[in-house]
Order: sequence, then C-alpha cells, then structure tokens
Amino acid sequence: MTPDQIELYRRRILFVLDAQRRRDGLPADVVQLHANAQTGLEGSLDFVRDQLDYLSRRDPPLVEEALKAISKERRAWRITTAGSALIDF
Repeated sequence: MTPDQIELYRRRILFVLDAQRRRDGLPADVVQLHANAQTGLEGSLDFVRDQLDYLSRRDPPLVEEALKAISKERRAWRITTAGSALIDF
C-alpha cells in the first residue's frame, strides 16, 4: 500500500472501533473485515494487527488492547479517548 492508503486504512480502523464501541473490544479479524469493506483495500490480518499495534504505541495511544476475562489468547481492541478526539473533527 502507498503511504496515503495506509493512512486511510488507519483512519478507517479508528472509525470502525468508534462505531462498534464495546467494553470487550473487537478482534483484529472483525476490524479487518469492516476496514477492508469500507476502504476497498485488501489489508491482510497481519497488516491489520501491525496497524493496531502501531496505533496503540502512539503518544497518546489511539487504540488500546481490551483486557478479556475469557479467551485472553484472542486479542481485542478498542478506541481510546485520544483516538475518538482525532476522528471527531
């Protein structure tokens, strides 16, 4: 993907997480399904995981990993206040 497409995809990830606010977050494969459909791009599951990790390491973090009581091996993500503020323009 080009840098512009990556930025578009990252923004779409934020929109997906903002629209699907859940305390237990969304798994990467669900984020991938929605982001691919909404952008028309074909982000692989590994690409989506990398983008979620990138967005979580920003200062301030734009997404965070949701701690799950059950199935801790299935990582899930949710948007942070900073992430919501970024897309609420």
